[in-house]
Amino acid sequence: MIPMDEHVRSPRLKVTLRIDEQRETTRIEVHGVVTAANIRALYVVARRVSARLPSHEIVIDLAHARVSAAAIEELRERARRSLLSSGIDASETPCRLRIVDPPTIIKTKEHA
Repeated sequence: MIPMDEHVRSPRLKVTLRIDEQRETTRIEVHGVVTAANIRALYVVARRVSARLPSHEIVIDLAHARVSAAAIEELRERARRSLLSSGIDASETPCRLRIVDPPTIIKTKEHA
């Protein structure tokens, strides 16, 4: 884990969707830095995919992203429970969700 710099606390994400009809998967390729502050954006994209392609497994591919420790733990828990957060309110949607781990997990400083 590497320390998180002050300037990357609320960065923008770039995502690319790759839809594979034969395998019934939709891959959300993420570039940038995923944090607890911007993870909602991934949930919104994933919920839209789930609504339009309900039979598809959703793969959140973080292979080209850096992710905070809190964000990766949250994503892993969502995948383990097969529940997707709305990103807007407390509602959850059942889905087939898989996470491709990032090469870098950013360690954040705990505030006392």
